[in-house]
Amino acid sequence: MPDPITGNGFDAPSPETAYKSAPSLLQETAAITRISERLQAEASIAGHKGEPYEADEHQERLLLLRRAALADRLSLAHPEDEAFLADAVQLAQQLAKFDREHDTHAGSYEPGAIEWDPSHRPYVRQEYDHWGW
Repeated sequence: MPDPITGNGFDAPSPETAYKSAPSLLQETAAITRISERLQAEASIAGHKGEPYEADEHQERLLLLRRAALADRLSLAHPEDEAFLADAVQLAQQLAKFDREHDTHAGSYEPGAIEWDPSHRPYVRQEYDHWGW
């Protein structure tokens, strides 16, 4: 049976491999905050000008990817905390949904692949590992 926590049974990088070059949790949180603030500022500027806002798809995906990876890492660091697990599952699903709708995945397996049944958390690791630094 595939294990979304360890990644066993999935053809995706283990958490250790996927996150080996990741910044600290604090640095990741700061980067996510900066991306989010930039996207919100762009939307606000467009709104003030009365223009329709079209989000930068690359930045929107980057925000989703980094949020999902951070939630996955927090869940791995605190396995007893159900809230971290719920966030990791929910954000992994949001990234997969975005990638299905925009055809923006980077790894070998698409977000709708049976490979990710029963969890998209290993999908997040695949995508984070392919993102690169």
